[in-house]
Amino acid sequence: MISKLGWSGKFKIKIKNVLSGKIEEDIVNNRITDIALDKIINLLDNIDPDLDIKYLAIGTGTSPVNNFDTQLDNEIFRTQAQNSENISTGEFETKFTVLESEAVATWEEIGIFCGNGATSTANTGTMLSRILYNRDDKTNLELIDITRVDKIERG
Repeated sequence: MISKLGWSGKFKIKIKNVLSGKIEEDIVNNRITDIALDKIINLLDNIDPDLDIKYLAIGTGTSPVNNFDTQLDNEIFRTQAQNSENISTGEFETKFTVLESEAVATWEEIGIFCGNGATSTANTGTMLSRILYNRDDKTNLELIDITRVDKIERG
């Protein structure tokens, strides 16, 4: 019997124009970084992985996503996780909100940062994942809810 374990993540992005009420939704799959995978494997050696999700960061960088990414190319904004919960066996959800007045700029990348080293300061913490996500000129009329879903499953 061949058994394979998989960890996947995706971003559910909901953009609401507060003036018109119009809603756009995107789902973007992501890449889990090498450092995050190494921290999970540390569990087998009784080492605390220190991967509690704390911040979502927005940046303007456009370099290709790589397994070895440790930070965004050019971080311009960070927001703390609002809540997180285990939604089913092997599935975990974390929610973030970017308010109308926040991150008013063109977005090109989004990252998730974890661990005790993650603070409100740019480039801190362990990068769990990164995606390229273009949002041309996010305005002060847009409220953006981002839900991060992590899933670990048997193969």
